[in-house]
Amino acid sequence: MNGPVGKAEIIEFDKDQVKLKIIKLNETKNLEPRIDIICALPRPQSLKKVLTTAATMGVQNLYLIRSEKVEKSYFHSRLLEKENYTKYLIEGLSQGKRTQLPNISIHNRFKQFFEDHFPVEDNETIKLLAHTTENIYLNHLQVKKKRHYAIAIGPEGGWNDFEIQFMVKNGFREFKLSQNILRVETAVTAALAQLELLNA
Repeated sequence: MNGPVGKAEIIEFDKDQVKLKIIKLNETKNLEPRIDIICALPRPQSLKKVLTTAATMGVQNLYLIRSEKVEKSYFHSRLLEKENYTKYLIEGLSQGKRTQLPNISIHNRFKQFFEDHFPVEDNETIKLLAHTTENIYLNHLQVKKKRHYAIAIGPEGGWNDFEIQFMVKNGFREFKLSQNILRVETAVTAALAQLELLNA
Protein backbone atom coordinates (compact mmCIF):
# COMPACT_ATOMS: atom_id res chain seq x y z
CA MET A 1 0.00 0.00 0.00
CA ASN A 2 1.30 3.42 -1.05
CA GLY A 3 4.42 1.71 -2.35
CA PRO A 4 5.91 0.44 -5.61
CA VAL A 5 4.49 -2.12 -8.02
CA GLY A 6 6.36 -4.91 -9.71
CA LYS A 7 6.54 -8.66 -10.24
CA ALA A 8 6.45 -11.55 -7.80
CA GLU A 9 6.23 -15.33 -7.84
CA ILE A 10 3.53 -17.13 -5.85
CA ILE A 11 5.35 -19.70 -3.72
CA GLU A 12 2.50 -20.76 -1.43
CA PHE A 13 -1.25 -20.52 -1.68
CA ASP A 14 -3.96 -21.84 0.66
CA LYS A 15 -7.22 -20.71 2.20
CA ASP A 16 -5.48 -18.56 4.81
CA GLN A 17 -2.69 -16.85 2.95
CA VAL A 18 -0.73 -16.22 -0.22
CA LYS A 19 3.06 -16.06 0.04
CA LEU A 20 5.00 -14.17 -2.61
CA LYS A 21 8.65 -14.06 -3.56
CA ILE A 22 9.43 -10.55 -4.84
CA ILE A 23 11.19 -10.58 -8.20
CA LYS A 24 11.33 -6.87 -8.98
CA LEU A 25 9.77 -3.68 -7.65
CA ASN A 26 9.74 -0.54 -9.75
CA GLU A 27 10.29 2.93 -8.38
CA THR A 28 7.17 4.66 -7.10
CA LYS A 29 6.15 7.43 -9.48
CA ASN A 30 4.30 10.58 -8.56
CA LEU A 31 0.82 10.76 -10.05
CA GLU A 32 0.70 13.33 -12.83
CA PRO A 33 -1.31 15.26 -13.35
CA ARG A 34 -2.43 15.56 -9.75
CA ILE A 35 -6.21 15.48 -9.68
CA ASP A 36 -8.36 16.46 -6.73
CA ILE A 37 -12.12 15.97 -6.59
CA ILE A 38 -14.32 18.28 -4.55
CA CYS A 39 -17.59 16.41 -4.18
CA ALA A 40 -20.76 17.48 -2.42
CA LEU A 41 -21.27 14.59 -0.01
CA PRO A 42 -23.59 12.07 -1.70
CA ARG A 43 -25.81 9.44 -0.09
CA PRO A 44 -23.83 6.49 1.29
CA GLN A 45 -24.58 4.06 -1.56
CA SER A 46 -23.36 6.60 -4.10
CA LEU A 47 -20.35 7.47 -1.95
CA LYS A 48 -19.14 3.86 -2.06
CA LYS A 49 -18.98 4.09 -5.86
CA VAL A 50 -17.30 7.51 -5.76
CA LEU A 51 -14.61 6.16 -3.44
CA THR A 52 -13.94 3.17 -5.67
CA THR A 53 -13.81 5.28 -8.84
CA ALA A 54 -11.52 7.87 -7.26
CA ALA A 55 -9.02 5.16 -6.32
CA THR A 56 -9.27 3.40 -9.68
CA MET A 57 -8.58 6.57 -11.65
CA GLY A 58 -5.74 7.99 -9.56
CA VAL A 59 -7.38 10.84 -7.64
CA GLN A 60 -4.98 12.20 -5.04
CA ASN A 61 -7.42 14.05 -2.78
CA LEU A 62 -11.15 13.53 -2.43
CA TYR A 63 -12.78 16.36 -0.52
CA LEU A 64 -16.32 15.60 0.66
CA ILE A 65 -18.05 18.88 1.41
CA ARG A 66 -21.35 20.37 2.46
CA SER A 67 -23.77 21.90 -0.02
CA GLU A 68 -27.21 23.33 0.66
CA LYS A 69 -28.79 20.34 -1.10
CA VAL A 70 -26.83 17.73 0.84
CA GLU A 71 -28.89 15.93 3.49
CA LYS A 72 -27.49 16.70 6.95
CA SER A 73 -27.89 13.05 7.91
CA TYR A 74 -25.23 12.06 5.35
CA PHE A 75 -22.56 13.59 7.60
CA HIS A 76 -23.50 11.12 10.36
CA SER A 77 -23.02 8.05 8.18
CA ARG A 78 -20.66 5.41 9.58
CA LEU A 79 -19.23 5.10 6.08
CA LEU A 80 -17.30 8.32 6.74
CA GLU A 81 -15.15 6.51 9.30
CA LYS A 82 -11.77 5.54 7.86
CA GLU A 83 -12.07 1.89 8.88
CA ASN A 84 -15.34 1.67 6.93
CA TYR A 85 -14.45 3.50 3.70
CA THR A 86 -10.92 2.18 3.17
CA LYS A 87 -12.08 -1.15 1.75
CA TYR A 88 -13.79 0.68 -1.13
CA LEU A 89 -10.57 2.52 -1.89
CA ILE A 90 -8.62 -0.75 -1.89
CA GLU A 91 -11.19 -2.26 -4.25
CA GLY A 92 -10.63 0.66 -6.60
CA LEU A 93 -6.85 0.37 -6.39
CA SER A 94 -7.07 -3.30 -7.32
CA GLN A 95 -9.17 -2.47 -10.36
CA GLY A 96 -6.83 0.30 -11.50
CA LYS A 97 -3.57 -1.56 -10.73
CA ARG A 98 -2.55 1.21 -8.35
CA THR A 99 -1.15 1.33 -4.83
CA GLN A 100 -1.53 5.00 -3.80
CA LEU A 101 -4.56 5.51 -1.57
CA PRO A 102 -6.42 8.78 -2.18
CA ASN A 103 -6.55 11.14 0.78
CA ILE A 104 -10.12 11.52 2.04
CA SER A 105 -11.22 14.56 4.03
CA ILE A 106 -14.66 15.68 5.16
CA HIS A 107 -15.67 19.32 5.45
CA ASN A 108 -18.90 20.44 7.08
CA ARG A 109 -18.60 24.14 6.16
CA PHE A 110 -18.83 25.10 2.49
CA LYS A 111 -17.35 28.60 2.56
CA GLN A 112 -14.59 27.79 5.04
CA PHE A 113 -13.45 24.82 2.95
CA PHE A 114 -12.84 26.94 -0.15
CA GLU A 115 -11.24 29.78 1.78
CA ASP A 116 -8.80 27.39 3.44
CA HIS A 117 -7.99 25.04 0.54
CA PHE A 118 -8.50 26.96 -2.72
CA PRO A 119 -7.61 30.64 -2.32
CA VAL A 120 -8.08 33.03 -5.24
CA GLU A 121 -4.33 33.67 -5.60
CA ASP A 122 -3.62 29.99 -6.33
CA ASN A 123 -2.49 30.10 -9.97
CA GLU A 124 -0.90 26.65 -10.04
CA THR A 125 -4.22 24.79 -10.01
CA ILE A 126 -6.77 24.63 -12.81
CA LYS A 127 -10.07 24.74 -10.96
CA LEU A 128 -13.09 23.38 -12.80
CA LEU A 129 -16.76 23.48 -11.86
CA ALA A 130 -19.18 21.03 -13.44
CA HIS A 131 -22.50 22.83 -13.87
CA THR A 132 -25.60 21.57 -15.66
CA THR A 133 -26.73 24.93 -17.08
CA GLU A 134 -23.36 25.85 -18.57
CA ASN A 135 -23.05 25.45 -22.36
CA ILE A 136 -19.26 25.18 -22.73
CA TYR A 137 -17.81 21.69 -22.70
CA LEU A 138 -14.40 20.98 -21.21
CA ASN A 139 -12.67 20.60 -24.59
CA HIS A 140 -13.80 24.13 -25.56
CA LEU A 141 -12.45 25.81 -22.43
CA GLN A 142 -8.94 25.96 -23.89
CA VAL A 143 -7.56 24.50 -20.69
CA LYS A 144 -3.79 24.17 -20.80
CA LYS A 145 -2.11 21.05 -19.52
CA LYS A 146 -1.17 21.50 -15.89
CA ARG A 147 0.23 19.41 -13.09
CA HIS A 148 -2.71 20.04 -10.78
CA TYR A 149 -6.46 20.03 -11.42
CA ALA A 150 -9.36 20.39 -9.03
CA ILE A 151 -12.86 19.45 -10.21
CA ALA A 152 -15.99 20.35 -8.24
CA ILE A 153 -18.92 17.93 -8.56
CA GLY A 154 -22.21 19.03 -7.03
CA PRO A 155 -25.08 17.13 -5.44
CA GLU A 156 -27.71 15.51 -7.63
CA GLY A 157 -29.94 18.53 -7.01
CA GLY A 158 -27.18 20.83 -8.27
CA TRP A 159 -25.25 23.67 -6.67
CA ASN A 160 -27.27 26.70 -5.57
CA ASP A 161 -26.59 30.18 -6.96
CA PHE A 162 -24.50 31.31 -3.98
CA GLU A 163 -22.26 28.25 -4.18
CA ILE A 164 -21.69 28.69 -7.91
CA GLN A 165 -20.92 32.41 -7.57
CA PHE A 166 -18.60 31.78 -4.64
CA MET A 167 -16.58 29.13 -6.51
CA VAL A 168 -16.37 31.26 -9.66
CA LYS A 169 -15.12 34.16 -7.52
CA ASN A 170 -12.44 31.81 -6.19
CA GLY A 171 -11.15 30.97 -9.65
CA PHE A 172 -13.29 28.02 -10.71
CA ARG A 173 -14.26 27.83 -14.39
CA GLU A 174 -17.67 26.46 -15.22
CA PHE A 175 -18.12 23.75 -17.84
CA LYS A 176 -20.88 21.46 -19.05
CA LEU A 177 -20.15 17.86 -18.14
CA SER A 178 -23.04 16.28 -20.04
CA GLN A 179 -26.34 17.16 -21.63
CA ASN A 180 -27.84 14.59 -19.27
CA ILE A 181 -28.50 14.85 -15.56
CA LEU A 182 -26.02 12.41 -13.99
CA ARG A 183 -25.83 10.66 -10.67
CA VAL A 184 -22.90 11.86 -8.58
CA GLU A 185 -20.89 8.67 -9.08
CA THR A 186 -21.44 8.86 -12.86
CA ALA A 187 -20.48 12.55 -12.92
CA VAL A 188 -17.20 11.78 -11.14
CA THR A 189 -16.35 9.06 -13.67
CA ALA A 190 -17.28 11.28 -16.63
CA ALA A 191 -15.24 14.23 -15.35
CA LEU A 192 -12.14 12.12 -14.74
CA ALA A 193 -12.41 10.43 -18.14
CA GLN A 194 -12.77 13.79 -19.93
CA LEU A 195 -9.78 15.21 -18.07
CA GLU A 196 -7.70 12.14 -18.95
CA LEU A 197 -8.59 12.61 -22.60
CA LEU A 198 -7.68 16.28 -22.38
CA ASN A 199 -4.22 15.35 -21.10
CA ALA A 200 -3.62 12.46 -23.51
